[in-house]
Amino acid sequence: MKISDKFIHLTKALTYSIGFTFLMSVGHHMTEAKIPKRLFILFGGDFFNGGYIQLLTYIAFFWSLLEIFHMLKNIAKENKSFKKKLLPTEERHLILPSQINEIYLKASELSLEKKSLLFEMVKKACLKFRATKSIPEMIEIISIQTEINKEISESDQSNIKYLTWVIPSIGFVGTVLGISQALMIANSGDMNLITATLGVAFDTTLISLILSIIVMWYYHELMKETDYLHANLKSYIIENLINRIEIE
Repeated sequence: MKISDKFIHLTKALTYSIGFTFLMSVGHHMTEAKIPKRLFILFGGDFFNGGYIQLLTYIAFFWSLLEIFHMLKNIAKENKSFKKKLLPTEERHLILPSQINEIYLKASELSLEKKSLLFEMVKKACLKFRATKSIPEMIEIISIQTEINKEISESDQSNIKYLTWVIPSIGFVGTVLGISQALMIANSGDMNLITATLGVAFDTTLISLILSIIVMWYYHELMKETDYLHANLKSYIIENLINRIEIE
C-alpha cells in the first residue's frame, strides 16, 4: 500500500473520530437524563475525564477499518481480472507452444490498461516456458511467485496487525490510569468521585474490546479473501495455461 493511501486513511480516521467524540461530548453536556448521559460518557463524551482515551481508540479503529476496506476493494479488482478471458477455459482446448507468445503479448497489453497479479504471473510463466520449454519449471515459477505475492500481502497488512493490537492496549492503558487516579483520591473519602473515576477506567476497556471484536472480524475476512485470491490465481494458471500446453 502506498504511503499516500495510509496518510489519507489516517486523515479520515482522525476526522471521523473527532467528529464522533464531539457529538458524544455535545450529548453529554446537553442531557440530564441518567441513562443517556451514562451512555454518552461511555462513548467518550466526558473528554477531559477520560474521554480522550476513547478518542485514541476510535482513531485506531477507523484507521484499521479504512485500510481493511481498501485492501478488500483491491482484491475485488484483482478478481475482475479473471473475467478478461486471458486464458482459454473451454474443455479440451489445448495450447500449442507457438501460441505462448500470443498469450504473453495479450497479457502485456492488458497489464498496460490495468495492473494485475494475474497478468504479471501469466507473463512470467510464458517467459519461463519460452526460455526453458519445461512444464515443471513453469509450475515452479508460479509457485514461487505465489509465495512472493503472499509475503507482499502480509507486509501490506502489517499496519493493520499493529492497529488491531493497539485498540485493546489503549483500553487497558485507560483502565490502569483510571484505577491509579481512583487510588490517589481514595483517602478523600469521596465515593462519588472514586466511583466515577473507576467507571471511566472500565469504560475505556469495554469500548476498546467491543471495537477490537469488530475489527478482528473484518481482518479475518480480509485474510480469508487474500488466501482465496492467491489460491485461485495459482489454480487458474495451472489449469488453464500449464495443463493445456501440448508438447510437440
